[in-house]
Amino acid sequence: MAAYFDALCKEIKRKGAEADKPVDHIYVGGGTPSIAHEYFRMLKEAIFTSFDVRKGAEISMECNPESVTEAFVAAAKDFGVNRVSLGVQTLSDRLLKRIGRAHNAKQAKDALELLTKNFSSVNVDVMVGLPDQTKEDVAKTIATLTAYPINHLSCYSLILEEGTPLYAAAERGDFTPDDDLAVDLYDFAREMLEEKGFTRYEISNFCKGDAVCGYNASVWQYGEYLGLGLGASSFLRDKGLRLKNTEDMQVYLSSAGETGQTIETVSYDERIKEFVMLGLRLEEGINLNVFEELFGFDFTVKYSYNIQKLGKMLSVSRGHLAILPQYFYVSNTIIQELIF
Repeated sequence: MAAYFDALCKEIKRKGAEADKPVDHIYVGGGTPSIAHEYFRMLKEAIFTSFDVRKGAEISMECNPESVTEAFVAAAKDFGVNRVSLGVQTLSDRLLKRIGRAHNAKQAKDALELLTKNFSSVNVDVMVGLPDQTKEDVAKTIATLTAYPINHLSCYSLILEEGTPLYAAAERGDFTPDDDLAVDLYDFAREMLEEKGFTRYEISNFCKGDAVCGYNASVWQYGEYLGLGLGASSFLRDKGLRLKNTEDMQVYLSSAGETGQTIETVSYDERIKEFVMLGLRLEEGINLNVFEELFGFDFTVKYSYNIQKLGKMLSVSRGHLAILPQYFYVSNTIIQELIF
């Protein structure tokens, strides 16, 4: 861990010396940073002495219930964290064991108690479509979580990643993913959240008031981001470049991320497609004025035929083009017909 943070801070200082823009958001994630809280002061010093971090910047940090301790909270507050995201997934011990999580429901609730007492902005991640998950499981989880003073909740559907135990279990036939059931459970969760005062602003994200996750929103709005650390990705929109650090730990440690990086040039046409695909995840859709500023033409004029053909599924108003909420489940098909 010490060697990793030494390499990471070297990369931060090197990239900071090359940076020419202020930082609006800092997102510390990509695993479980809460287990490494003794290195937060070192990390903070590297970031804040190397980059122009704007006053009032959103500083988010991911954590998992089993590693949320008083020591972590103290270190995170000292770092300047003003938003935390807790990976609960479900409050069913049966399901947590089924998906191989390291925590149980009590640990999740204890962590939430501690976090909501110390941070004004708390997000909780939950999942639907888990093996053998029922509507009662979802109802209990949502009801319990929203009884805490959280202001943001992310609701994701299970995605099976090759190489994971769940993927292997599905391959063996131990369970069969049910997409229709996952959609039903998501709809049920959405309705519960709306009743509790949460507004959906992106396919998987709900918040109270204006508690939007600024970092995620900037990505969906096609903003630039700089990824630092093992396997981290960056997007330099103005240069049309996508960068990815090495995923080989030994290569990263030996060069502080200077070698093993892949660089991809994103073409003009690909940037248009990415802007539309990301923006249409948002309830408000894509900002047509920003689109014209970036790409030099009026989207509604060039794609007028496709927009008209998909008319009942789309909304064009107040300078935005959006997918109507009831058609979010077929958004991939709509995007395909719109711009491909």
